[in-house]
Amino acid sequence: MTQSPLQLTFEVGMMATMSAFVLAFGAAYFMHHRQFKGKRLLETMFLLPLILPPTVIGLYALIVLGNNGIGGFLPVSILFTKQANVIASALAAFPLIYQTIRLGLKQLDAEWYEAGRVLGGSERQLFTYVTIPLLLPALTSGFVLGFARSIGEFGITMMIAGNIPGETMTLATAIYMATINGDMTQALVWSGWLVGLAFLVLWLSERYGKRQY
Repeated sequence: MTQSPLQLTFEVGMMATMSAFVLAFGAAYFMHHRQFKGKRLLETMFLLPLILPPTVIGLYALIVLGNNGIGGFLPVSILFTKQANVIASALAAFPLIYQTIRLGLKQLDAEWYEAGRVLGGSERQLFTYVTIPLLLPALTSGFVLGFARSIGEFGITMMIAGNIPGETMTLATAIYMATINGDMTQALVWSGWLVGLAFLVLWLSERYGKRQY
């Protein structure tokens, strides 16, 4: 079934952000509570996509997902499919979500946990009734930033998903194609949708954040 760039962008953005959010939360929580050799190296690798050009990340993803990587062991090819769109957007969103949650965990006051343990709370109860509520603003910010980043992903997407109309063409790639084809009107229309979607997400996040505060 073919999809418009707007529909595909929103759908891919949601799937990618949810996937990246789960992985980033797990990674941030683990890294915050564990000390081991090579921790700083691993943390640096998590954050590398923030500064590396997307095409570099896309190149490595292309190699990994190709026939010479894990793609060679899969029954079907992931490259240049909607699944590749999701992977590309998730790779772009992950470091932003991870960094936001990691900083949020660092700001949690240890006294809350000490008080909880004195009252007989288990580690599971502390996680449910202390960590999650106190970390909620960071979790919300991380999800929103990740989604905003995922819907605007371009470089990694072009490398591993391509720009197939109706299948892998997102708003970002549609803008690029319209521009190089000289159709500035269509490029501006797609740009307007992308700006509007990003603005709406950030506005709702800001409004929700103030209510929580």
